[in-house]
Amino acid sequence: MKKKLIAFVCFLLVSLSGLPQLPVRLNERPVVLNTSTGALKGKMVTPNQESGYPVVLIIPGSGLTDMDGNSAALPGKNNSLRYLAEGKGIASLRYDKRGIASSASAGKDEYSMRFEDGIKDARGWIDYLSKDKRISGIYVLGHSEGALVGMAASGDNPKVKGYISGASRL
Repeated sequence: MKKKLIAFVCFLLVSLSGLPQLPVRLNERPVVLNTSTGALKGKMVTPNQESGYPVVLIIPGSGLTDMDGNSAALPGKNNSLRYLAEGKGIASLRYDKRGIASSASAGKDEYSMRFEDGIKDARGWIDYLSKDKRISGIYVLGHSEGALVGMAASGDNPKVKGYISGASRL
């Protein structure tokens, strides 16, 4: 049933993307998740309505990729995750991974970092979102390595209604 619902939502979004869109008012605010090694910083984008909206947790890919989809290892900015977060009036939360950009101080030394740290952080953000009574459902979207993190953090988690894998090698 979930696969049919996700397929329908994807079909609907693609179908509606060609129609003229009215501007959607969005609110963006900084958010913080406190962890044992420091604060992970992110941004939450919400539609201009009181409650009853779903949210997508956007997990960035591997390496030096920040919450907006930019990499310190590559010149210029593509802002792909930022643009994704701003589209169609759906609430989203995107964050800098520990050790990256605004969450740099939460990073361990490179040799102490583990894949499980990313999963634990994603689960922390899911728990953070689950406490927000305005939200009607949590969906997880991971890009590249973030897709693997998101899949592990979402599996068997009753707080997550759906999972989206973007540009992964699954």
